[in-house]
Amino acid sequence: MKMKNNIFYVASRVGGIALFALVMLLLNVTFAVAAGAYVATVGAVVTGEAITGDVLTQKNSELNLDYISQKVVEMKPAATPLDTIMRQVKSVPIKSWKTEYYAVDTRPMTDKLDAAYSRVDSTNYDHTAELTVEDVQMWAIDDTVLFPTVSVTSVDGKIGPLMGVVVGKTVASNKIDVQVVNGITGAGNNANRATGCYPASIADETLIVRMGTAKGEKDAQTSPFGMIPDKAYNYCQIFMAQCEESLYQRIHEKEVDWSFSDYEAQNIYDMRASMEASFILGARGYFADATLGKYRHFTGGVARYITKDLTYTSGSIDDATFVTWSKSIFTGNSGSETRILFAGDDLLKDLSLVSTVQKQIDAKSTFVKWGLTFKEIETNFGSLLIFHHKLLNQMGWSKRGIVLDINNVEKHVFKPMQANKLDLKGSGQSNVNATMIDEASCLVLRYPDTHAIIRPAS
Repeated sequence: MKMKNNIFYVASRVGGIALFALVMLLLNVTFAVAAGAYVATVGAVVTGEAITGDVLTQKNSELNLDYISQKVVEMKPAATPLDTIMRQVKSVPIKSWKTEYYAVDTRPMTDKLDAAYSRVDSTNYDHTAELTVEDVQMWAIDDTVLFPTVSVTSVDGKIGPLMGVVVGKTVASNKIDVQVVNGITGAGNNANRATGCYPASIADETLIVRMGTAKGEKDAQTSPFGMIPDKAYNYCQIFMAQCEESLYQRIHEKEVDWSFSDYEAQNIYDMRASMEASFILGARGYFADATLGKYRHFTGGVARYITKDLTYTSGSIDDATFVTWSKSIFTGNSGSETRILFAGDDLLKDLSLVSTVQKQIDAKSTFVKWGLTFKEIETNFGSLLIFHHKLLNQMGWSKRGIVLDINNVEKHVFKPMQANKLDLKGSGQSNVNATMIDEASCLVLRYPDTHAIIRPAS
């Protein structure tokens, strides 16, 4: 044997003790495999079957990485903003197709008169009156009541909004008995009332505000109050996409670098876009279709469970309308001080013409979060993050928008998004490389009154 073919000589010539050790290790592996006694320490041996995703899973291999949500988010995040956000907000893992949850509002702070008040006897002013309200359940004995738009000159000469105290309540007729605290100088039977009387009239739908209770010195109890949550549910829907590329297409010379991973990216984007549409406008359901007899779960979109409706006349949104919207969005509930508005093309155009909004947009007031850039509009009631949601146009919502309090939106996940290699070649079905991507999930609203739909009046 010639020296140049002697591996021991080569190892010593390069002075590589480490190389020598490596050669010896390779020899040991070779001999061991030949003897049928190799035990892998840095991998797994698969014999007698094709390498498939299932095999790799069984061998605890991490060769095929799952599509982790954080990575998926990086693909065109602005095209599917709701899905992008919900993949970065902590999701709730569940163990069933149907997810049940409780949604509850807080005790309201405001109400309205459901009928006008008018003084019946012009010679006798009312000190206490029975008022018809829209939500009698929110009131309790001893609550103080403020009429912020009803200004009076009280007995002591002070000018300010009228206030009273609830001294009685009749649930069946939606009435509360309210005695005034700072009324006008009385007449007739109530001429000498120290706290005064009602003005001549108070209009229907007048705003009334619930304020703190006013208890007596010996009171040791108050009227119990509790909001009973409404039980709600949604279904997790199976979203799926599949990508295939033939073996010959893979090895074919191409004019540009376009590989299987590019096809996968296209499929994931398409899957996310369709999921986004389902998460917003999907109709909840579960049944077997009439043709194939296949049972399917359909997730309900968040827009179908939002109860607050804000309307406008197309092309005529002004500052007053925008302020009214802001007040409705942020007041009367205990939601976040910052909400998101996803707007379609036409709604965004109309909003951009509102001077309040335009000034802040021109000042480049932006807010970056979840990898998305919002136009931040500050109001006296809270901050509104406006985002141009282009997919809404394709869903027929160009003139509409959806306001969400992300802190009160949850993503429930039955099966996280995952990619699995399909062995279609090994099974003899098709000579292709194939990947299947799937997820079973849904969105739920925890506090419906913190969200809103903006739409044209007709």
